[in-house]
Amino acid sequence: MNTVLEEIIKTRQVRPVDNSDSIPLHSAISDEQGLFLQDLVRQVDPKVNLEVGLAFGISALYICDALRIREGTQQIAIDPYQHECGATVRIPDSPSTRGSWGNGIGMANLRRAGFGDIVQLIEKPSHLALPELEMAGREVDLAFIDGMHLFDFALIDFFYIDHMLRVGGIIAFDDVWLPAVRKVCRFVATNRPYSVVGTCGANSWRRRTSERLLGTMPFCRSNFELGIRGRCVAFRKEKHDDRLWNHFNRF
Repeated sequence: MNTVLEEIIKTRQVRPVDNSDSIPLHSAISDEQGLFLQDLVRQVDPKVNLEVGLAFGISALYICDALRIREGTQQIAIDPYQHECGATVRIPDSPSTRGSWGNGIGMANLRRAGFGDIVQLIEKPSHLALPELEMAGREVDLAFIDGMHLFDFALIDFFYIDHMLRVGGIIAFDDVWLPAVRKVCRFVATNRPYSVVGTCGANSWRRRTSERLLGTMPFCRSNFELGIRGRCVAFRKEKHDDRLWNHFNRF
């Protein structure tokens, strides 16, 4: 493990870019999730990775630390608020939420760890950045979606990444415990040629029981049956999209 990541995990503190007083770590994946992402990296041996949501750069540090870096290796990070202090994410008719990783702390952590040369930061919303990457002909081996956790935003992230993800590549969703993200995962599992290749984080006994009961309802397979459980779920792309124009499975 690189020393920067090791220090952050040990202290649960993050150093600002100006080296002023450290701030408590938040908005970060757990160590269990980080090791899960590293296992995915070793399975795929990716050349190009894509992450929606950078924040303090913890997940990117885990991913980069497991990479077999060679010519062409790249970590693409999409985060429109990386250099905006107290950035506000505004959703119509909804309360605003604020980020607190302004001034580029995530990128600073990656540079400190020696990964600055392989990281491409795109400071745009993912619904604008991803179609630009697709139009540029970019291909991706591994993707991690941990951005806006609304259903439509997460679905759009998947839609564009799927166009760029090679067959055999892996896409992972974080915070699957949230109903909106879980619903997107249900769509992927029931309507697209993807298979679950791993999960991370255990559901509570109550949630596991409710998932099994849900499976008894007509026309509805439970999340448990679909393999969607825990906090993080990874899917492998089995083939390119070949649906008929009127295809639809309930999800």
